[in-house]
Amino acid sequence: MGIDNLEHFILGETEEEFICVDEEENQQVAVSMLQQAEYHLDILSRDLDPVIYDTLEYCDQLEELALRSRHSRIRILLHNPKKAAQRGHSIIHLAKRLGSLIQIRALAEVHKSISDTFMIVDGIGIMHRPHIDTLAAYVNFKDRPKAKQWLQLFEKTWISAEPDPDCYQMIL
Repeated sequence: MGIDNLEHFILGETEEEFICVDEEENQQVAVSMLQQAEYHLDILSRDLDPVIYDTLEYCDQLEELALRSRHSRIRILLHNPKKAAQRGHSIIHLAKRLGSLIQIRALAEVHKSISDTFMIVDGIGIMHRPHIDTLAAYVNFKDRPKAKQWLQLFEKTWISAEPDPDCYQMIL
């Protein structure tokens, strides 16, 4: 992939798979996809991959999506939410500030064997890392069949997941 050509990738239009291999490419693709989101974001991650998601630019775009519409839906499933919270991840702080606009849940023990991580935007764009020991991610701005497949897994795991107390604070 020529990361220089990222502006030519349009969510819901560009049907071309490519691979991101390093931290910078992953960050740029994640932000680009999120900038183009209209309503939905679903993330399954170990601990919110700080090298990808814990950037000011990503958090700004996430907040914008959360506040854009009453139909916005942001759901994040984590293997280890405590680790992300203890690290002081920006998205955890944002979720605490925005309350129910960003939902974060801990994967149920029965699903902890899932090694894939992914971000699905508006049910059509996908950034998928099949291995936890590398940043290599398969990206496609328009792959409804793959996005649907991963969303089915997400829905199944979301149902049995629990809100994590480390990711929320009581607002009195």
